Amino acid sequence: MKNDPNILNELRSRGMRITKAREDLIHFILKTSGHWHIQDLAIKAKKHLPNIGIATVYRTVNLLVEAGFVTKSEVGHGPARFEVTAAEHHDHLTCLDCGNIFEFENDQIESLQEKTAKKLGFKLQDHKMELYGHCLKPETCSHR
Repeated sequence: MKNDPNILNELRSRGMRITKAREDLIHFILKTSGHWHIQDLAIKAKKHLPNIGIATVYRTVNLLVEAGFVTKSEVGHGPARFEVTAAEHHDHLTCLDCGNIFEFENDQIESLQEKTAKKLGFKLQDHKMELYGHCLKPETCSHR
C-alpha cells in the first residue's frame, strides 16, 4: 500500500477535493481491516467523524476503489464487500450462507493463470479470483 501523501496526491489528480474532513475519512478507511459492507463502515465512521455525511462516505469509498486503494467484491444479490487493497496478492473463498470470506494464496493457481495467459498470447497485469460456495464445517459457518 502506498503511503498516505501519495494516496492523497493520486486522489487530487483524479479531481477529488481533499478537505480536512475527507482526509480524516480517507485515513479512517485505510486503517479499517478485514472485509466490510459500506453501510457498516459509514456507521463506524460517523462515530469517529460526526461531521461526515453518508454520501461522502459512499463517494470516497468509490473513488478509493477506482484508484485501486480499496477492493470491491460482490456476492450474488447481497451488498458489496470491501477491503483495503493488500500489498500482497490474495484470492477469496466466500460462503454463500454466512458471507464469511476466507483469503488464500496458491502458487500453483498463479502459475497456471500465467501459463494460460501466455499460451493465449496475453500478458497479465492483474487479476481477481473469487470463489463462492458453502462452509463445510458448522463451527466455521456463522449461518448454521
